[in-house]
Amino acid sequence: MNKLAINYHNVDMVKLKKIINIETKVKIQERLNHDIVFSPAFRVIDNKKLLNQTINQINHFSKNKKNFFIFGTGGSNLGSKALINILQGKEKNNLSFYDNIDPIKFKNSINQYDLRTVGYIIISKSGKTLETLSQFACLIEIFEQKNQLNDFYKNCILITENKNNPLRKIGVKNKCKILDHEINIGGRFSVFSNVGMIPAILAGLDVQKIHDGAKNILDSILDNKFNQHCILANLFTSNELLKKVTISVLMTYSDSLFHYGKWYLQLWAESIGKNNKGITPLHAIGTTDQHSQLQLFLEGPKDKFFTFITTNHSKKGLKINKNILNQYNVSYLAGKYMGDLMQAEQQATIDTFIKNKFALREINIPTIDEFSLGQLMTLAMFETITTCNYLGVDPFNQPAVEQGKVLTKLYLS
Repeated sequence: MNKLAINYHNVDMVKLKKIINIETKVKIQERLNHDIVFSPAFRVIDNKKLLNQTINQINHFSKNKKNFFIFGTGGSNLGSKALINILQGKEKNNLSFYDNIDPIKFKNSINQYDLRTVGYIIISKSGKTLETLSQFACLIEIFEQKNQLNDFYKNCILITENKNNPLRKIGVKNKCKILDHEINIGGRFSVFSNVGMIPAILAGLDVQKIHDGAKNILDSILDNKFNQHCILANLFTSNELLKKVTISVLMTYSDSLFHYGKWYLQLWAESIGKNNKGITPLHAIGTTDQHSQLQLFLEGPKDKFFTFITTNHSKKGLKINKNILNQYNVSYLAGKYMGDLMQAEQQATIDTFIKNKFALREINIPTIDEFSLGQLMTLAMFETITTCNYLGVDPFNQPAVEQGKVLTKLYLS
């Protein structure tokens, strides 16, 4: 199986290990590791019966359909997009994600489909998410006008808590297929539950391998063979970096990880940004953002820590024409593969940061697949929860966003 290779640069690891190995901190970390591993977000991984049941349900639901709309916002959408992103256009079915309510784009997009042939997945943990309810109700309006509501409801799966909420009431009244959203799993930690697995199944991913990758990290933590989440958490909360670093930059060197980066932004920001504490996450894309953000990173304020997620690109992709580039004095590129250029730029950027004394880590993934993404997401969740605990903030709530929700309802009234 793949193994994540994680290396730190320009970080005093000897000093950091002393911080980690303080006796009282070791005991706290052992308790924290145990509590996280056995939390609902990760215990769902052991429920193979539920996963197989979900696979069977979705395989039955997807018969005679090729197009699926996924309605949900934030954690109801970002995790599954990150998973499916690794397929890079090789999805088994066409999945369209609707996580925003731009009225023009939404209208233009759904008008491109014969809506009678689409399968609809509507996800809201609370069952009260205004954006998701509005999308669902817009489609109800369309089918009501066509006198086809019964057919529409048969093509819907609703994922929500088993509570008396608006979404569940609509589903029960109209005999929609309803699956329970785990009450004790928050949206941004729900990727290994049916919230993330159902779109992944529809896309053709091997969802058991996603769970296997997650379990690989969980078992290693329980066996005290893995502590990378502790290293980052201790680094961010050490006196050396706590006041110095205010921004954590994640730079991914593969389009397969584009949506992983977006998922990570919500996971980190919504978990850690509380009580005037937190480290702001940024997502940069290699090589694209070398031409937009790199100048600031290298010569701007020294207030950032960098994580590079890399993979091997050598000899991959299309071959670059040799004759034309030799003719115009670009011989160093002539006859190479596009992946060779990506590999060289990836390494050159990391080496530049190292030579300029920036604190960073590189996470190298030999192959970006279901197993490695399960590992990577588990690491991200563990280091987020651990860092939050060290800073004394609750990683599972998001109280600051509630005021906007209240005002939105007021303005609509």
